[in-house]
Amino acid sequence: MGGGVSPGGLVVRRARVDEIFPLRHAVLRPGKPVTYSVYGEDDGAVHIGAWDDGELVGCATVFPDPWAGAPEWAAEPAAWRLRGMAVDPSRQGQGVGGVVLGQAVEAAREAAAPMLWANARTAALRFYERHGWRPVGEEFLTADTGLPHVAIVLPLPAPPAPIMQ
Repeated sequence: MGGGVSPGGLVVRRARVDEIFPLRHAVLRPGKPVTYSVYGEDDGAVHIGAWDDGELVGCATVFPDPWAGAPEWAAEPAAWRLRGMAVDPSRQGQGVGGVVLGQAVEAAREAAAPMLWANARTAALRFYERHGWRPVGEEFLTADTGLPHVAIVLPLPAPPAPIMQ
């Protein structure tokens, strides 16, 4: 598992699902059965966690999941998906989410994914747009939360080929 430290002493690294699960559930599915926070893809996914002084304050999960497409964005069978993006409410607005999201994007890039997609809560849409994501399609309510969401996409262009001398 890779590791890293970001500004302010925040430790951001790849994690096991059991390390991030409590925060994912507490932030994204409060009051719901724990099963609402279990993803079928968890075993093969890349999980990112952010710790401050040993306390988990942010998390995200990414994994291969084809993008079905939309009128304004073509289908992509090799796409990856972002799920479970969560930051402790006491730490929101302090840069934790941006660092976690950056590591999640990097994991998909390392896997040569051509794009990432997610169903973002409408309330978090501006956060994703600041990080280069684009909304696609109309707002909808998810069955598991009842909250408004918008599909978002992030193209991950291949890095330039090295220049041969």
